[in-house]
Amino acid sequence: MNRYMICLDGSQVSERAFHWLEALAMCDLTHQTEVFLFHAVDRKAVTKLELDTNPNCTRHELAEKALDEYTKSLAVNNIKSHKLLIDTKESIKDVIIKEIEKNKIDMVVLGHEEKGRIERLLDGRGSVCEYLLKKVDVPITIFK
Repeated sequence: MNRYMICLDGSQVSERAFHWLEALAMCDLTHQTEVFLFHAVDRKAVTKLELDTNPNCTRHELAEKALDEYTKSLAVNNIKSHKLLIDTKESIKDVIIKEIEKNKIDMVVLGHEEKGRIERLLDGRGSVCEYLLKKVDVPITIFK
C-alpha cells in the first residue's frame, strides 16, 4: 500500500491529517509512496468572509496556493505528490470516489468535524466520511 489520497479542505483537522500522512510517508525507506493531494472547489456562492480576506483571489486560486505549499513540503522530504484540484458542480463525495478509482488509491485520509443536527439539515448534505465508509473498498483513516 503506497498510494495515499488526502482530502484537504483548509480546516485545522485536515492540516493535522496532512502532517500525519507526511510523517507516515517519510517512514517509507523505499521512497515508493505517492501522496495525492485532493481538493474540490464546489461552485456554490462565495461567502463575504472570502471576499473580505481575499478580494483578488478565487476559491480555485486559494486552493491551488494551498496545494502548492503541501507539494513543497512533501518535495523537501523526497515524497512524490500529485495535485488533484477539481472544480465541480457535482457532489464532492462522488468526485472523491471517482478520483479514488481513477488513481488506484490504496488508502484515503481525511478530516471529520461533527456537525450539529440543525447544521446538517440546513446544509442538506450528510457526512463525507460516512458516505465514503459505505461506498469505497479501500481503507480510510479519519481524523477528528
